[in-house]
Amino acid sequence: MVSASSPSNKEVQSEQKLVDNGPERNAKWWYSTFHTVTAMIGAGVLSLPYAMAYLGWVPGTLMLLLSWLLTLNSMWQLIQLHECVPGTRFDRYIDLGRHAFGQKLGPWIVLPQQLIVQVGCDIVYMVTGGKCLKKFMEIACTNCTQIKQSYW
Repeated sequence: MVSASSPSNKEVQSEQKLVDNGPERNAKWWYSTFHTVTAMIGAGVLSLPYAMAYLGWVPGTLMLLLSWLLTLNSMWQLIQLHECVPGTRFDRYIDLGRHAFGQKLGPWIVLPQQLIVQVGCDIVYMVTGGKCLKKFMEIACTNCTQIKQSYW
């Protein structure tokens, strides 16, 4: 039988801290570096073979470098916007949208853009991943029967 005990004083203080100041921040710089690298490595790994195959070594490397610089610039801008108002943290895009466009209009501007980007990235990852799997299978098994692109 489980007894219904009242929460301890420490738990109440912890919950009150979350309500008053938001979650406690103990992150280090390498945590954000790790998350940024893991978020971007998929696109880089999937695009590397095509950049080199279609563009060649020099233009392919330049295009990858350009995309890395654009990503770095976007990350810097988001970091600057994260605490653009002293004492206020914008942890999510919707919070920033509400601050910029108002409580009612902000979500209507931010959420559709987020959904379009997410669905578009998912489609691109699936198509590019399928092409990479098909190419790997063609290289690994030269005498196998060909499978249509849509199966990959």
